[in-house]
Amino acid sequence: MAHGKEKRTQLRGLYVYQRLPMETACTKLGVPKSTGNRWKQEAAAQGDDWDTSRAAVALGDETFTNLSKQLLEDYLLQHQATMKMLRENTELQPLQRAEILASMSDSFNKTMNSFKRLAPDLNRQAIGLDVLQRLAQFTQAKYPKNVPALVQILEPFGEELAKAYA
Repeated sequence: MAHGKEKRTQLRGLYVYQRLPMETACTKLGVPKSTGNRWKQEAAAQGDDWDTSRAAVALGDETFTNLSKQLLEDYLLQHQATMKMLRENTELQPLQRAEILASMSDSFNKTMNSFKRLAPDLNRQAIGLDVLQRLAQFTQAKYPKNVPALVQILEPFGEELAKAYA
């Protein structure tokens, strides 16, 4: 059974934006999983990697953002606790203190850089997706009559963005 481009776009939306497993998304649309996987591979060959887009959506997700903030906060608390221990422990030799400080400095720099460099391509996609979501929310609030036309444009445009940021 041949499926139109609209089905392919719907499948991409379920997989990328709703983050449904491929099998679930295919079942929901009545598309064989093998067809869904083939579409996904064909899109990747054309520069639209659904998995990268899906990860970008997750990156922009509030849960991921909160987890990142929590991990950073936990690290900083441990860093502070170690600094306090260094100030209070009078039995440590100067060389031991220097080694601990050097290790902490290295750890701090690596931790901060990992947050800055967390998949820069995904960050670009996450920003693009955030802009699209904000445009959709703005349109819904200010121009609700235009929402159907915007929805019709946004999904295929999301594919174009994915190609541009691949």
